[in-house]
Amino acid sequence: MENSNVSKTKTSNAKRLDSLFVALMLLIPVVHFIIFWGIVNFDSILLAFRRLDTDTGKIYFTLENFKMLATLWKNGELKRALVNTLLTSGFQTIFLLPWAFFLTYFLYKKIPLSGCYRTMLFLPSILPAVAMTAIFTYMINPGGPVGKIWQTLSGKQIPALLVDEKYAKWTIIGYFFFTNFGGQFILFSGAMARIPKELLESANLDGANMAVEMFRIVMPLCWPTISMLLLLNISSMFTATGPILLLTKGVADTKTISFWIFEKVNEPAPSLYLPSALGITCTLILFPIIMISRWLLSKVYADVEF
Repeated sequence: MENSNVSKTKTSNAKRLDSLFVALMLLIPVVHFIIFWGIVNFDSILLAFRRLDTDTGKIYFTLENFKMLATLWKNGELKRALVNTLLTSGFQTIFLLPWAFFLTYFLYKKIPLSGCYRTMLFLPSILPAVAMTAIFTYMINPGGPVGKIWQTLSGKQIPALLVDEKYAKWTIIGYFFFTNFGGQFILFSGAMARIPKELLESANLDGANMAVEMFRIVMPLCWPTISMLLLLNISSMFTATGPILLLTKGVADTKTISFWIFEKVNEPAPSLYLPSALGITCTLILFPIIMISRWLLSKVYADVEF
């Protein structure tokens, strides 16, 4: 009887310790959210509903900021910024993410010179953005390699790719193509490295080719990583600005939503009310999109543990 009581007491104490451990671990993200989102954004939320009366110097509650955003939308300023933002974010999500997965798979299969390709893909991600944009700008200048190739093939001098509106957006997307693989490559490599070798060997013995192996085995097993990256891209949709400040400074119709906010905040007489209202609006639009996307992504493949 005493042994039974002692056993129950030990079990009860172990459950209390487990509950305490879980509570302490959950406390970390809760405190992080309160400090770095709640406190930081509390004043920004209030600013969205405030205006300064220049005559009296008093701050008053109003919805005028949202009405001004509607006006900016009608005159096309915000509409162009939104189009550029969706173009940038969409390219990274729809094209770069799958392309990074396919490249990682082929390197995972140890194709010839795979080590060299790994270095080439990862190197741009460890260089500072200032250095990379400087290198990229030099390459597409008339005196750079791309400029000389252009002149050799067409007999004409290369246009100002970062100044001309016809080319500026696509030039920035070209910059993404050469510099945005590093982080995704590391995550995909880690996910593929965990796949049991025996599973792939069994598939090969059954006659599975590389396409079947990639789409029927590797992709479902890597789906948690893929869906996580997709959700991160969707959640950062309105903050996808890229190196616009370093490459174009917003000229040639390359402003995005986040760059528009940055520009308003850094004006000689900064206005914090409109950027705050725009931030609230983007959050309200994005929240249901993220929830629906998360639900849809969870339905693609069942969770697999290996």
